[in-house]
Amino acid sequence: MNFVELTRDAAAFSEWRRRVFPFFEHKICLTHASVSPLPRQVSQAIVNYAELIAREGQFEPAHETTYKECKERLARLIGYGAAPDEVAFASSTSHALGMVATGLDWQTGDNCIVADGDFPANVITWKNLTHTHGVEVRMIPHRPAMNITLDDVAALVDERTRIASLASANFLSGYPVDLAAIGAWLHERGILFCVDAIQTLGAIRLNAEHVDFICADAHKWLLGPNGIAVLWARRGVLEKMRPAIFGWLAPQNRDDWFAYDTTPIDSAERFEAGSRNYLGIVGFHAALELLQDVGAEIIEDRVTHLRNYAAQKLRKQGCRLLWNTDPALHAGIVTFYPPSGDATVLYNKLDEHFALALRTDKNGTPCIRVSPHFMNTEEDIDKLASAISHA
Repeated sequence: MNFVELTRDAAAFSEWRRRVFPFFEHKICLTHASVSPLPRQVSQAIVNYAELIAREGQFEPAHETTYKECKERLARLIGYGAAPDEVAFASSTSHALGMVATGLDWQTGDNCIVADGDFPANVITWKNLTHTHGVEVRMIPHRPAMNITLDDVAALVDERTRIASLASANFLSGYPVDLAAIGAWLHERGILFCVDAIQTLGAIRLNAEHVDFICADAHKWLLGPNGIAVLWARRGVLEKMRPAIFGWLAPQNRDDWFAYDTTPIDSAERFEAGSRNYLGIVGFHAALELLQDVGAEIIEDRVTHLRNYAAQKLRKQGCRLLWNTDPALHAGIVTFYPPSGDATVLYNKLDEHFALALRTDKNGTPCIRVSPHFMNTEEDIDKLASAISHA
């Protein structure tokens, strides 16, 4: 029975979800934009690998196969001709963004573009270049919905702009950026485009045709463990980059230990300086297998439908949405303010039965973020709406 058939049988789907996502046995998870609970096959893959190296030692060769297969799965997920050798593993989105920011050949007076209102990882990383490389950081002005447009980017570009780095969807409002339009415009002018894809990769398909870098952690929509992330760098750009941290696995001639070669290897492995996080990679691999078994198109349709359904139900309860979601724009986040009282009080009441995210907006006002994934149901949203009405 495939996933679509499974969703048509409520009893079978409920049993499948309890088996694959044991977290749902005690709480409804609606916080995949924060940290997703591990699917059982992911946790089991990590345990199995840990037990294997306990018996066979740290140099068990099976992990090299998983390492390569995981990169192949990530390249397929990204699409648009992405190749496995353009994929590097990082420890976090911040780490991946940092490798991009510090790997470019900056000149004093260059500038980059980021957005006021994006998650700190995709702002602080670039602002630090002001101190280390003399780079000017230009910020798209904040507005509550964070509905960034091509005009916002174009208004800040000049002849010294090297790169723009934006989130594929805002972490708070959920507004998705038009990557195709912005990326094409930037590329026409020889400007690089970096995307923090942590709030879409694994849930919403990306248009990466005019993107140069994609950075994302595994622990949100990708359903993987903490401490492992992906950096994808387009080959034509990758070849011009030099890692700020150049470890023993980064050189082209790394097998000759006494050559002390500093020529970067001809792949994204140049960013993987030393010992690899095989436990994280094994878990990531298992998570990608689950996502690809379900199917990217099915996941996107289901996530978008549940996001729209949640927005509708929350409005009916009198909640005010941070962004009046457009059903035509695909994303998985709805953030709301309760009809009355403090969001913190409501969050604490809901927390016994629902995993949600309590956040604050730019003004410091508490709000609650809802982010359903493909294993959620309309019934989950109905239960949340009912709980809000009785809180």
